[in-house]
Amino acid sequence: MRAISMICLLCVISAATAQRVTVSPDITLRNLRSYDIIGDVNGTILLYRDKGNEQEVSLYDENLVFQSDRDVNLLSKRATIYEIVNLDTAFGVIYGYREEDNHVIQMDIMNERIERVDSVTMAVFEKEYRGLEYSPILSEDQSVISLYNFLENDRMKLITYDFDRDTLVHNDEYIFTQAELFDEVVSIDVSDDGHFYMLSELDNSRARRKDHKVLIYHFAPLSTTVTQIEIPLEGFVSADVMMSIHNPTGKIGVVGLYDEKRFSESTGYFWISALPTEFDQVPLQMTDFSQDIFFELYGEKRTRRLENFGVSDVFWNIDGDPILSFEMMLDVSRRTGSGLIRQQTANQFYDANSNTAWSDHYREDILLIALDENLQERWHRVFYKRQFSQNDDASFSSYFPFMTPSRMRLIYNDEIKNNSTVSEYILDPNGNYKRTSVLSTEYQNLKLRFRDAEQISSTEMIVPSQKNYLLNLVKIDFSS
Repeated sequence: MRAISMICLLCVISAATAQRVTVSPDITLRNLRSYDIIGDVNGTILLYRDKGNEQEVSLYDENLVFQSDRDVNLLSKRATIYEIVNLDTAFGVIYGYREEDNHVIQMDIMNERIERVDSVTMAVFEKEYRGLEYSPILSEDQSVISLYNFLENDRMKLITYDFDRDTLVHNDEYIFTQAELFDEVVSIDVSDDGHFYMLSELDNSRARRKDHKVLIYHFAPLSTTVTQIEIPLEGFVSADVMMSIHNPTGKIGVVGLYDEKRFSESTGYFWISALPTEFDQVPLQMTDFSQDIFFELYGEKRTRRLENFGVSDVFWNIDGDPILSFEMMLDVSRRTGSGLIRQQTANQFYDANSNTAWSDHYREDILLIALDENLQERWHRVFYKRQFSQNDDASFSSYFPFMTPSRMRLIYNDEIKNNSTVSEYILDPNGNYKRTSVLSTEYQNLKLRFRDAEQISSTEMIVPSQKNYLLNLVKIDFSS
């Protein structure tokens, strides 16, 4: 989930300008565990590549002309790397390693030539039986990182570090009474000032819907106390729920889709936002979808429910009013009797045997709903798309939100196939929009993963293309 502020300026969308598209040379994905686009560091485009026993960074100039490959030499040769953070004039590699009887969490700061310019020890603690298995969460401005590990179903280790303040915000273990972290936690986030939040959903079933609720666990900076915020959702089940942080105000928003009986369908959405200390003073806003929305999505088909929709994003304007994004998402697994298949997912590759279930992935129409300060609908828009793929974790589907101060672009692949068109919906804060084509991948040997794209400026983005075990970086410049 991306929480990106959009400044609401009155504007009218003008005709789309031409885009300049640049493609890097081929990079082989064989013997590669994962990759990460670091982005623009001092005018050099950097691509991190993990080969298991060694790590490299490929350097490109602003036109994606290859410069060189450089080894990443960390303080420990046997490190578990958690995250790569772009610091604009440098980048940080955050990793953990064992040292005698301790675990050490470290950040090495590298310049654009992959030379270490500084090293920061973020945390040191005694070895634990779960080792260094931590999941990373970055704040919106990438100034804070949280590493968390569910040690058991009711026990969690949390490490949070604030880069700007050079402060270890959390380094504690927490025990939750009557909790099942593995099953109940549905959303995790950390704010730019070091507040860590977990959203859990309980009793979300037709039989127990009278007890249905979500809990927000709030971990304040430099405190071992956990505050629990309860939001009752009794009387209905939810198809999806998500938490989002509005960093300028410190508000927390919770959005979801609800129905009286069905998980795959929804009759409306709910929304609540408040400061962590004020949730008991703010009512939960529940809104049924209008007939206009049903007609725009399904035409003459008579229905009173959205089918297979989920929450995909929350976009905040600078005052804290949200634009809620819902997307049709359906994943279907099926068994196959065929022989050995090659399957890829999330930048990683593995062999699957004949008993592995195949997966069909559908990512289709997008519904945006903008709310005003009184939580009334200012406008809604339905954006149409049809995306179907198999056995790829839907890595080439959905959309990328490209944000500027005056507009938002929703950029996506028209179809998930070798030769396709990349399109976009350009939207202003008042809901005015137009649909345009960005580029064609025909004869370009490109297959773009917009879910993994990086916006590197107000006019430029870098998208990875992954096809036939070859990786390319594609730079799209909207200023031309």
